[in-house]
Amino acid sequence: MKHLNATDRHLLVHQLESMKEDVLEELRTAAALAFEGSGAGMREVHGRTDDAEAARIEELREAEIEIDRRRLHEIERALQRVAEGSYGICADCGEEIPYERLLVRPTAMRCAACQVVAESRPRR
Repeated sequence: MKHLNATDRHLLVHQLESMKEDVLEELRTAAALAFEGSGAGMREVHGRTDDAEAARIEELREAEIEIDRRRLHEIERALQRVAEGSYGICADCGEEIPYERLLVRPTAMRCAACQVVAESRPRR
C-alpha cells in the first residue's frame, strides 16, 4: 500500500465505509418491505394475474437483495485488505492498483489488465 499515502487511504476507506452504510440501508429497507408484504395480502382475494405479478416482484426483490449481499461482501473484503495492509495490490500479479482505479472502484482487488483476463476466463 506504499503507493497510497495516508490521505489517499483515508479517502478510500471513507468511501468504502459510506458504500457499506448505503448497502446496509438498502438491505434494511428490503427486509422491512418483505416483512410488510408478508402479511398484507393475507386478507385480500387475488387472481392468477395478481399472484403471478406478486411472484415476479418477489423474485426481483430477492435478486436485488442478493446483489446487495454481494456488494456488501466485496466492501467488507476491501476493508479487510486495508486492515491487512494488502489493499491496492493486485491479487493476481502483485502490482499496485492505480489510485485512479481505486477511486472509481474502491473494491477492486485486481489491476485493470488482470481484471480483463479474469473476466475472459470461462466460468465454472
